[in-house]
Amino acid sequence: MNKILIPLDGSELAEAALDPTIRLAARHDAGVVLASVVSDLPPVPLAAGDGDLVASWFDEEKERANTYLDRIREQIRGDHPELEVETRVEMGPVVSTLLGEAGEAGADLVALTTHGRGAWQRAWLGSVADGLVRRAERPVLLLRGGDRSRDLFADDTSPSRVIVPLDGSRASEQILSPLTSLLPSKGGRVTLVSVLLRPFPLATTYLPHAVEETNMMEERERRSEEYLKGVAESWDPLGVDIDTRVIGADDVAKALLELIEEEEPELLALSTRGRGGVSRFVLGSVADKLVRGADLPVLAVRRPPEND
Repeated sequence: MNKILIPLDGSELAEAALDPTIRLAARHDAGVVLASVVSDLPPVPLAAGDGDLVASWFDEEKERANTYLDRIREQIRGDHPELEVETRVEMGPVVSTLLGEAGEAGADLVALTTHGRGAWQRAWLGSVADGLVRRAERPVLLLRGGDRSRDLFADDTSPSRVIVPLDGSRASEQILSPLTSLLPSKGGRVTLVSVLLRPFPLATTYLPHAVEETNMMEERERRSEEYLKGVAESWDPLGVDIDTRVIGADDVAKALLELIEEEEPELLALSTRGRGGVSRFVLGSVADKLVRGADLPVLAVRRPPEND
């Protein structure tokens, strides 16, 4: 990992992404890019002929954003003088502008909190996080305002517990490579999990049908276990233990959220796209529910449909 982009909107909640992300950058000796976006629309409608007023408003907003990011940069340099810290302020639609900034900066990762209200902006980090996860071609680390996000990467053993849902597709496995950069050098444990949707019960009391249904589910479980173990053997990150788990459920997202509550991981890592021959679910819709329902940091990576 060489560079991380952190979008900021001037709010304290947005700044909650700074400490864990700076620790991750220090772990890899990576550069940091602090980015903000000034809306390309003024906050109130202006009458025709107010061009000078509009231009003045944009200039003032950009100056305020630059001053703010410069202050944050100096704070980071005070604690981590070895880190290279850049600032970027652009004007335009927030998501597409941030995507452009990430590309121009050569960022390997975008890290941000999922909600925020800026001093000079309308609230945008909630919708921005959603837009980045859906459109970014680079990994996105979504952080919250709670303890699990605040303590992420606090020492060499963090994150000590990670859950990775896989659905049997190469697309879902795309998360493994960027996840490797976030794993600790020692003491970590990753659980690869597949959820099998249970078949609808047959509307019959005929015993051979019930036996056939049971045998079919057992065969799917066996194949899923073989798949997960094969992924674990081929991935095998250094210093990290990998276990596997297959769950039968009627609702994929609900089963994963229950597993998260049971295991209390420090990080959830997933692909936002994928359709597998093992569990036959589209991870995009499941990921959407997990990001909103799991109160923990989420590493998400999007891959285009042709990778499914």
